[in-house]
Amino acid sequence: MKQMSAKYVYPLVVLSMLICVLLQVAWLSQLFKEEKRRTIDDIENLISAASRNNIYVTLEAKFTGNAALNKFFLSSEWLGIWQGFEAAKDDRLYKSFDINAQPDSIVLDLRLLFLKDAPAHRLAPRYGMGYSLQQMNTMDSLSLVSLKHSVIKELSKLGIHSGYSFLVHSYGRDNAHSDPGLTSSGFISKRYTYNLMHLHNVQLVVDSVTQVVWFKMGYFLLSSVLMIGLTGIAFYFIFKLMISRRLYADARVAFISNMTHEIKTPIATVALALESISKYELTKDPAKLQRYLNMGRQELQRLTQMVEKVLSLSADDGKIILSPVFYDVQSGLSDVIRSMELPLLNAGAVCRLIVSPEPCFIEGDALHLTAVFYNLIENAIKYAVKPLELLITCKRNREWVTISFKDNGPGIPEIYKEKIFDRFFRVPQPENVHPVKGSGLGLNYVMSVIKSHGGTITVNSEYGAGSTFTIKLAASHEF
Repeated sequence: MKQMSAKYVYPLVVLSMLICVLLQVAWLSQLFKEEKRRTIDDIENLISAASRNNIYVTLEAKFTGNAALNKFFLSSEWLGIWQGFEAAKDDRLYKSFDINAQPDSIVLDLRLLFLKDAPAHRLAPRYGMGYSLQQMNTMDSLSLVSLKHSVIKELSKLGIHSGYSFLVHSYGRDNAHSDPGLTSSGFISKRYTYNLMHLHNVQLVVDSVTQVVWFKMGYFLLSSVLMIGLTGIAFYFIFKLMISRRLYADARVAFISNMTHEIKTPIATVALALESISKYELTKDPAKLQRYLNMGRQELQRLTQMVEKVLSLSADDGKIILSPVFYDVQSGLSDVIRSMELPLLNAGAVCRLIVSPEPCFIEGDALHLTAVFYNLIENAIKYAVKPLELLITCKRNREWVTISFKDNGPGIPEIYKEKIFDRFFRVPQPENVHPVKGSGLGLNYVMSVIKSHGGTITVNSEYGAGSTFTIKLAASHEF
């Protein structure tokens, strides 16, 4: 069941992310269409309002002081009447517009004349406001400038600062106009008159409203991208956690298997030594007896250290409880090397210790530090691919005691240098076969002990050219 879950979890997460993205795209697409429609309506309304205001200004220049007239020309009813009058078109239709001031009133005359025969050309509506043709041309130019200024000002408020133009049409040329440079994302307004001269009408052309729409949707676009991004990050960390837990579980299984072999080895060795002492009556041969006793003592010491490693795993914060004493590092190193004389001899290894002329004292736990030295030397012996040459040096300055373990072993590949101190980790071997049994806890234990002492441990290694482990511990000045 767990394998089935792991098998389908990745496609399920990918499908979930895909659905999330598609839903966001569909929502943004619908929102874009609605916002585009609203933006187009806003542009149409602004040029319509500018046209109505311009017509009112044209009227007010000649007829002032009539509140009823002013109110009517700024009303929506007048705008509907005027748009209907403007929209009426036929080859035989002739329109006229007059405003006449009377002593007690103002007469507004909108007239539609349907001719029996079509004229030679389309006629503009007849104007009757009492202006000369020159006056009308001048006023028409000023009105057009005023309209453009008003429209440009309102367009800026919408975020449109460029990419628009005005098409001016003569009443004698009211055929449909098409702009070859206009794209499908553009906008063309209706035709609007901008005064009561009836010489021209105007259209607003916006090349594209897409940029404006996306700008107005910026908050929604950002929130969608942020949501998709956060969802992706959440899934990424879930994946990472799943992979880590799976690797951790696999490592625990390997640890139990390897640790069983590790613990059985010293027990079997001690049992064999005791059996040999009894079977061969070694009490009569003191030299052999001492040799077997030393062998049993070393194996029991090794077993004790393995137990210490396992117990250190129970600490929730990864810290090891210390019993600090005034500890001589160089003396501790000498004792460890002497106790490992037999394993070094059996491995054909050469171990040299170079000590400092100055005493190297620290405040540390003798048991754990001895176990650290034992681990590093034992690792060098176990993983040597040729007769081991191990150089151990100890130096001291005012602040630190520095201990280095340099070997001529196989070295550590670059990609694993940061992982060798992880719990349960072992450098992979071909076909995942480890020539030497181990628990994957040794270096993690070493790192924990050194950190508990407030020190550091680093490794400098080149694959195929050996490794150097360097430990730095705070020096003590109480000697």
